Amino acid sequence: MDLQRQFNFIVKQKGWWKPGQPVVVAVSTGVDSMTLLHLLAHLPPAVRPTIVVAYVDHQLRDQSVDETHYITSYCSEHGLMLKQAIWPKDDHPETGIEAAARTFRYRFFENVLRETGSDCLLTAHHGDDLVETVIMKLVRGGQLASLTGIRETRPFSSAKIIRPLLPFGKQQLRSYAQVKGIKWFEDETNRQLSVERNRIRQGVMPLLKAENPQLLPHVLSYTNQLVDSLEAVHFLIKPLVHSAIDFTDGLRTKIDLDQLKGVPHSVVKCLLQEVLERQLHIPNVSTDQLSAVLDLIEQNRKPQGELDLEAGWQVRRVYQSLIICKEPQNFVDKPEKDRIFMVILDRWYSLDPFTQFGVFTTRKPAAHGQSTTFYLRDTDLPMQVRRIKVGDRLSIGHGQHQKVNRVLINAKVPNDQRKRTSVLVDARGTVLSVLGLKNAVVSSDYKDTKPYFLIEAQRK
Repeated sequence: MDLQRQFNFIVKQKGWWKPGQPVVVAVSTGVDSMTLLHLLAHLPPAVRPTIVVAYVDHQLRDQSVDETHYITSYCSEHGLMLKQAIWPKDDHPETGIEAAARTFRYRFFENVLRETGSDCLLTAHHGDDLVETVIMKLVRGGQLASLTGIRETRPFSSAKIIRPLLPFGKQQLRSYAQVKGIKWFEDETNRQLSVERNRIRQGVMPLLKAENPQLLPHVLSYTNQLVDSLEAVHFLIKPLVHSAIDFTDGLRTKIDLDQLKGVPHSVVKCLLQEVLERQLHIPNVSTDQLSAVLDLIEQNRKPQGELDLEAGWQVRRVYQSLIICKEPQNFVDKPEKDRIFMVILDRWYSLDPFTQFGVFTTRKPAAHGQSTTFYLRDTDLPMQVRRIKVGDRLSIGHGQHQKVNRVLINAKVPNDQRKRTSVLVDARGTVLSVLGLKNAVVSSDYKDTKPYFLIEAQRK
């Protein structure tokens, strides 16, 4: 079966588009993309799309003038819609030019998709590209998912990228182009051995193909199996994701570690990958970083800790919660410096957005909230609210006291919130209450005391 017939069969089998539907084809005038263009144009009418050619003149080589002239003439001659863009030399960076060129190129493709109403972007990546990519990933190391290499389809903006040539090798495409008399341009930079992919292409690939001519279909089969396995894992851990994880928004996630008790280490690892890579899209999570997050989860002696990831992401263990957030300073209220105020009796105060308190001279009905009675002398007034201090202690009765810091530890208050904890003190500085957490036991045995009622309630 010749290449065109194989291509026709694949397109019909996959059903990527409907006949006449616009598809955007990324064309560079190299042999791969020009062959893809020819194959698409010669599809049977029942599966042939409307072709939109997207071409970028990167102005990186002198021959780009000839390439631009050629693709313009080609599209005019074959009645194809051409969308083209020029990347001005003045916009070229001094370093990282390949990455910058790719960013410009795909931003242009996104615009063309939007302008033409297409949801398919076709690229000419082929089987050799796939194997080269897998080898590069193996050499560099990383997550297992990276070994899927170049996927046949993947989401892109509001559309999808399709690579219909993955089942074919470079030599197949070149031979077809020669037989059909397709003109193309060679990119001389593809021969430069300073580029890692070129070294693999010229030095490693010939040896592997000589060892087994079926290298390309074998690697394609392995990557497809890996994709299927990863998708199966993704599906199977969904119930655990829903029960253990609270996706508050795209920048902050909380995992309930109690829900992970008894869950095998390998499953927790898969869950973390699901959250970090697929849900939050955190870039470049290394194997070492993933192991560090697992250590943070599994350590029992130290219930709090944190570590930094890429791009401003941070992972924080706070007792039985694991919080993953972007630029965590945005989610932590900065403590008001030396926040002190005098408490006026029979008046409500806000403790936080959800809680209020007040000290009253008459008892309130139970419906108002939790009530604690203090017996105080006039000299104990006025009361104040302030931040905790080192050495603060709370009377717990029978002449015993408890350090306020121990109250916070027992209540599992996160480290970053402890400095923001408020205490209610009398005029002599004696702690009457760690507000919202624990209240002192104040004896009523003394003479000349009056009852005062601390009410703590949820705000309505």
